[in-house]
Amino acid sequence: MPSYDNDNHERKSILQVIREKGPLHFESDSFLRFMDKMPGGFLVYCANQDEEIIYANQALLRMFRCDTLEQFREHTGNSFRGIVHPDDLEKVEQSIREQIAASQYDLDYVEHRMIRRDGTTGWLDNYGHFVYSEVAGDIFYVFLGDATEKRERSAQEKDDLMKAQQDLLADALTKANLAIASKNEFLSNMSHDMRTPLHAMFGLTSLAKLNTADPELTLDYLERVEAAGRQLLDMIDKVLEVSSLSGSSGVKAVECSLKDILQEVYDFLQPQAEEKNITFTMDSSGLRRPAVYADREKLHQLVLYLANNAVTYTDPGGCVSIVAQEVQKLSHDYAVYRVVVSDNGIGISPEFLEKIFEPFTRVKNSTLSGIHGIGLGLTITKNLVDMMGGSLEVESEEGKGSTFRATLTLRVQAGASEGSRTLLAGGAVQRILLAEDNDINREIETELLTMMGFLIDPVENGQLALEKVTYAAPGYYDLLLLDLQMPVMDGWTAAKAIRALPDPALSRIPIVALSANMLESDQQRSRESGIDVHLNKPMDLSLLLQTIEDLTGKQRPEASSSAT
Repeated sequence: MPSYDNDNHERKSILQVIREKGPLHFESDSFLRFMDKMPGGFLVYCANQDEEIIYANQALLRMFRCDTLEQFREHTGNSFRGIVHPDDLEKVEQSIREQIAASQYDLDYVEHRMIRRDGTTGWLDNYGHFVYSEVAGDIFYVFLGDATEKRERSAQEKDDLMKAQQDLLADALTKANLAIASKNEFLSNMSHDMRTPLHAMFGLTSLAKLNTADPELTLDYLERVEAAGRQLLDMIDKVLEVSSLSGSSGVKAVECSLKDILQEVYDFLQPQAEEKNITFTMDSSGLRRPAVYADREKLHQLVLYLANNAVTYTDPGGCVSIVAQEVQKLSHDYAVYRVVVSDNGIGISPEFLEKIFEPFTRVKNSTLSGIHGIGLGLTITKNLVDMMGGSLEVESEEGKGSTFRATLTLRVQAGASEGSRTLLAGGAVQRILLAEDNDINREIETELLTMMGFLIDPVENGQLALEKVTYAAPGYYDLLLLDLQMPVMDGWTAAKAIRALPDPALSRIPIVALSANMLESDQQRSRESGIDVHLNKPMDLSLLLQTIEDLTGKQRPEASSSAT
């Protein structure tokens, strides 16, 4: 490497050449041989109107596919302008002028295209600086790098990125269109399937009014109105349930029995299966340890939706079975349980099987199948299984039936044994305090419960209910049946106040909420308020009677024969 003194010598030599031969012979100095060894391009040109080239090193010649400096001068017109693509020249010169004006000490930078001697186009990184000396005059020296590969790579990356973005947008558009189509189909199905029972309810009500003289016919109309109303209610419940599950606070494990849950589902669906002449069986013999910790409500819903779906989509004369078993014993008192629901119903086509758990989808609409529903049951089922950390599998063949397998890992109750529910001593329930602000609802509930043999004390709001309990003799009321949304004081506030009473004989009264507030958040609020059981409106009388029996340990009294 040359010493500092050698550098000075080289500088003096260059200056001497310039003095003796002028700037056009600048390349004749030995310093230029050093410049030719540089890997990057180097250019010196005059800062005059013609911008003639003083020097270009070998690396720059190679970039332009030139063998000699003479070829380079000829190709570029011996001017700086010749190394810049004509379409970029104005932009480059403007950029250089602005950068020179902004700073006299920094290299200016611009990126531009070049046209090589073979006619191809490439890209250059251009770093230049203006220098003035009394000896050499005004000159520019420029360092240049071939940026073609970098630009092509960048362009390819941009193309790849753009293609990826386009693919994402196309995929999103496809999904959006499918979602819109699914939503439109849902709205169409829901409009049809909700208006159908509404049409029946209005029509049957009109017929009942016209045939009041025939009690049997009127009763038949009313029973059919009730059936249509329950059909409509089921649709509303499913829509609300999908919404509530998305914001659910999670799984709440309590002591429960899988055998009890399966039996309840079987007992509930047996009349429907019998009406369709369906052979309906339930086998829980494979449950060696049925007493577990689980979210009883969600587990009940899961089995009910699977079994109800099977009964619904199985033709008269078909078969539906529920089989539950403990398939694997795990460590730390956990076990794997499986519930299998099978049918020989209409089955599911392969193309529909791929989207069977998507919301608002059905194998057929109700017009074609004669089966009403808005396509949410299996979506809810899948959500329930996911929330409980399980898996749900389905096998089906069109025209031959379907099999659904729900697999769950549950904690087994240590030392628990399966036994039937027993009633506590104490005789029959005599008196119920009913808090309901709606006059019609209060009248209906009072009359129905009175006909069941209960003594009902009705009040209009939570404040009156609190006062009744507070000043009642201990044990006077066996149970409080409480609406939630009421004026003066709502049911949640009343329940909290009752639970805070100093006398345990009063504060521990069983409280049952009967409300149209059925979301998970409403039920959680009921639990936090001290309410024992949260039941939904419309009132299911058989469920209410069973709940009263469960909470009080007392069987209901005999219905009054004189009740009207």
